[in-house]
Amino acid sequence: MMAEAIRAVMVEAYRVEAVILGVRDFAPLHRTAAQIAATDALFLGISLEDTLAAVAEVESSEPGHLHISSLVVLPSQFRRGLGSALVRHILDTTSDDVTVSTGVRNQPALSLYTSHGFREDRRWTTRDGIAMITLRHRLSNPID
Repeated sequence: MMAEAIRAVMVEAYRVEAVILGVRDFAPLHRTAAQIAATDALFLGISLEDTLAAVAEVESSEPGHLHISSLVVLPSQFRRGLGSALVRHILDTTSDDVTVSTGVRNQPALSLYTSHGFREDRRWTTRDGIAMITLRHRLSNPID
């Protein structure tokens, strides 16, 4: 089942992110294959040698706006451009503003998104006390 393959990539990637963020109980690790299968989100993936290696989950809750709610890569495939390829594909196929949120301490993710023109939109904290940042990419990226 595809939802189980997506969950497997998420679990491996989110274990690494939990270490980067310095958290023990990381909510994304509790997501089930059934929850993944039940979402209305669009999943984009990259497979290498018949193994799902990277996944982006994209949601559109309002006209003119997309949100990357998850972007994960198998740790064995880190630093090979898979995350970048997914971000490029998302940006190349929409004229909408795109947002993404990640932990403030997740430097690899922040580097990925800022290298594609995302800029800080806001900072916030989860109920679990994780400092987060939401980044926004505008098609024209106007200077504020």
